Parts: sequence; C-alpha cells; structure tokens
Amino acid sequence: MDENPYLPPAIGATPPPLPFAVPSPWNGWWTLLWALVLLVIWQLVMTVVLMAAGFQQGLFQDRGSLEDTLTTLTLDGDIIGVAAFSAIFAVCPFCWFLGSRRPGFTGWSYLGNERVKWWSWPVWGAATIACAVVFGLLSPYLGVEENDESMMAMAESTDIPFLLYLGVGIGAPLVEEFIFRGALWRGWRSSRLGLAGTLVLTSFLWAALHVQYPLITICYIFVLGMLLGWAREKTGSIWVPVGMHALNNGLATLQMLQW
Repeated sequence: MDENPYLPPAIGATPPPLPFAVPSPWNGWWTLLWALVLLVIWQLVMTVVLMAAGFQQGLFQDRGSLEDTLTTLTLDGDIIGVAAFSAIFAVCPFCWFLGSRRPGFTGWSYLGNERVKWWSWPVWGAATIACAVVFGLLSPYLGVEENDESMMAMAESTDIPFLLYLGVGIGAPLVEEFIFRGALWRGWRSSRLGLAGTLVLTSFLWAALHVQYPLITICYIFVLGMLLGWAREKTGSIWVPVGMHALNNGLATLQMLQW
C-alpha cells in the first residue's frame, strides 16, 4: 500500500511552511468611518486653536456676533497658519495608529512608505507645476480673473508670513495627504472601488472640502487630486503626493504674498 499522505510529519521534522497571506487593510465601510473620525479630529484641532487665539486677543469680549468673530479668525493668516500646522500633531499620528492596528501592517507600511527612485521626484514635481501652469493659462477663459478673496485676505492680514507658509505649505499637505492618499487610500484601494473608484472618491472628497473657492477652482483641485492619487499608486509612497501638494501650495502661497 502507498504511504498515507495525511500522516503527521515525523517527530523533530520541520513542518511545511504556511501559505503566504496578503495582509488585509480596513474594509470600505470601516475606512469610511475612519474618514469621518479623521475629519472630526482635524476640524476639532483647528477650532480649538482658533478659539484659543480669539480668547487671547479678546475678540469674544466684543459685542460683535459670534459669526463675525469666527470669520475674522479664519481670515487671519497668522492664526490659520498656526492652526493648520498644529493639526499635524493630531491627525498624522492617528493615521499612523490606524494603519498599525491592522495585522500584517506597520503604521508606515499602511500609509505607503516604499522607496522611491530619485528621478521620480523631478518627474512628479514637473507634472504638478504643469498642472498649475495649464490652469493658470486657462483661468481667464474660465472666468477666474484674480486670486481668491479669502486667500488674499489671509495674505494681507498676516504679520508673520512664515506662519502662513508653515500652515498652508507644510501643515495642510501633510494632514490632507495622510488622510486622503494615506489612510483612506489603502482601505478603499483594496475594496470593490479599486483604483478608479478610489481615485475619484478621494479626489472628490478632498475637493469638496474647499467649498470656499469658486467652482472652477474646486474642479482644478479635483484634477490635482487625481494626479496626486496616480502618483501614490505608481510610486507606492505617501511622500511623493505630500511633496507635490507642498509644491503646489507653496507656490500658491508665495504668489499670494507677492514674493
């Protein structure tokens, strides 16, 4: 008779290796829940900093309406810069923590920390600049004649331009990319949405946050989000879209400040 193939291995023998299991990220619905949590944390930090600045300046002691006071705070370039930069220390660690909770992932591997070839940086940087240049050339034909009034108000109100740059050029790119091309990207990319659905959904949600801008500018942000997502897909690294986002915002900030 043939040897029974179902007999256990002999004592002391090395058992056969277990089959490789691909780690599973948060599923689509859990990812949607974490999206809401992250947005709440982000806005909570921003609100706390704005309120603290308002109390420090005595704005809430005036007889003006609360809405007018909050509008004043959100148009102050120095305060917005500090608030946007402060959000890094709450949102980014929480994104890392979410990734580290999934078996088979570390916080960085979940967000995307693949090594990137050196030539990827100038290529994706050039793509970012090209996107901005095309939008700038088309703007007069699309009805966008000048910079957004709210952004210009922030630029004119800032006493320390570096604070505005710190928030818009560094804080916002880190926070937004860790959310949209990091934690949310990993979960939705492995869901039924696939690449196309994840590109569209993350870009749409990111653009929808910028409701203070004209519709044409929001459309540009959506297109830029698609480019950032494509860079995340092709490089496997969160840092490439962070760099692209920082480049875009940094140039826009310098333009606002008329440097």
